[in-house]
Amino acid sequence: MKFKRIKAIREDNDLTQADIANKLDMNRSAYSLWELGINTIPLNYLVEFCNLFDLSIDYVLEITNVKNYTLVNKNIDIKVLGERLRFIRKKEKKTQEDIANLLNTTHSTWSAYEHSKVLIPTIFIWKFATEYNCSIDWLCGRTN
Repeated sequence: MKFKRIKAIREDNDLTQADIANKLDMNRSAYSLWELGINTIPLNYLVEFCNLFDLSIDYVLEITNVKNYTLVNKNIDIKVLGERLRFIRKKEKKTQEDIANLLNTTHSTWSAYEHSKVLIPTIFIWKFATEYNCSIDWLCGRTN
């Protein structure tokens, strides 16, 4: 999936792909694959990218046009993330199996996200947030 704002933000700040890659402590070719939509930016790198420019995840992933929020945490709180994924799922009266089917993954994989065992991939959290109309920044514990 291609998130066009990543490239636009870089260009608006007169930075090269190498500049961003250096700031994220990675190589330029890996970064370029995100801009091209060949690979999806991992959530932890996405948060670092957002923090570089004081932008919301929701803005960068084109969920909203709100560029930034008042943050209570600049990083991902994986425990809060799991709790909030579970909260939204239950609020929507969905089973873990329902969500797993939505994301084309397994019940056990979804369970691992809700129990904070592993960090959810960007594409899954984006799909979940857009399906259930919630903020990724909120899900990650960056906002209240």
